[in-house]
Amino acid sequence: VKPLTSTQSKVNFTKPSRGLCLQDAQNIKEIFPNLAFISPEITLKTLVVSEQKWLQTSLYGVENSYFDIIKLKCKKGTLFSKNHLIGAEAVCVIGSSLEAKLFGGKSALGQYIRCDDQWLKIVGVLDTQPIITTNFENLGIHNTNNSVYLPITSLIRRFDYQKNSKKEQNIHQLTRLVVQVQDAAKLIKTAETIQAILMRLHNGQPDFDVVVPEQILKERQKTQEMLNYVLGAIAGISLLIGGIGIMNIMLTSVLERTKEIGIRKVVGATQEDIRNQFLVEAVVICLLGGLTGILAGFLISWIIHLTMEINILIEWTFTIGAFLITIFIGIVFGWYPAKQAALQTPHDLLRYE
Repeated sequence: VKPLTSTQSKVNFTKPSRGLCLQDAQNIKEIFPNLAFISPEITLKTLVVSEQKWLQTSLYGVENSYFDIIKLKCKKGTLFSKNHLIGAEAVCVIGSSLEAKLFGGKSALGQYIRCDDQWLKIVGVLDTQPIITTNFENLGIHNTNNSVYLPITSLIRRFDYQKNSKKEQNIHQLTRLVVQVQDAAKLIKTAETIQAILMRLHNGQPDFDVVVPEQILKERQKTQEMLNYVLGAIAGISLLIGGIGIMNIMLTSVLERTKEIGIRKVVGATQEDIRNQFLVEAVVICLLGGLTGILAGFLISWIIHLTMEINILIEWTFTIGAFLITIFIGIVFGWYPAKQAALQTPHDLLRYE
């Protein structure tokens, strides 16, 4: 669940609404006791300082259910205790990359970092999570390795996180509210029910948006499938044009080597020998072209990895498949020229010139 302002929703809020808040999370817990997890969250951009080192990062006010949802545990220390949450204590959990950047090779446990004007004690360091691209941020996923997490009650009491929201007339206490259901089959129905409940709690004001990641993923899958079909069609046309080019090259080669073919037949070469000779030549030409394309793909991928720091996965099964396709193209489009060369008689071949 994401909060909306009147500008974002393009609706004039005529009735008062308390906005998305911790009480909404508590109400949903009471109404849906069978939910797997529910995680209220507040996000704040902050400057983290420690040992004369500093960097700009994100500060997240969360409960321990947040880490259960993303299936992330501490490799050092612990998550928040009940006393941390109740007492709004100045403690935090940081990502593994942030530990390395701020403390080098030292352990961050028990150390202090300053976020804005607040000093926070580090009680835990999270496991390293594979880096996620920013394309998934709208699904609520971010890079946990460089983030700072503290109890949501601590962020509410210790940080003036709504100073910018007041300028934008943002009444919301939470940045978002994440709900995880136990039964995926009831996901859509649960989302619809939560939306109806929040509408009643907010005096009928549509100042929030219920986002179902499954629906977003399905839309992306449809787009990806359509893109795959388009790329497949382009690849098919490219193969067809390349195959016609190979056939023309081989037909030209047959004409230029007519006398050679005749001499070979006179000295005992059979039709199968002539046909196989030209088929092999067509396959070799295709393999050389395919090898050049694969090497060019590896080179471009390596350059992209170095310049843009993007990890590119190369599937060797597809690489082998590309080689097999080149062999297939060589056989299909080399068959006709090879057959034409094999069917001619030695008498006609030797008298061609």
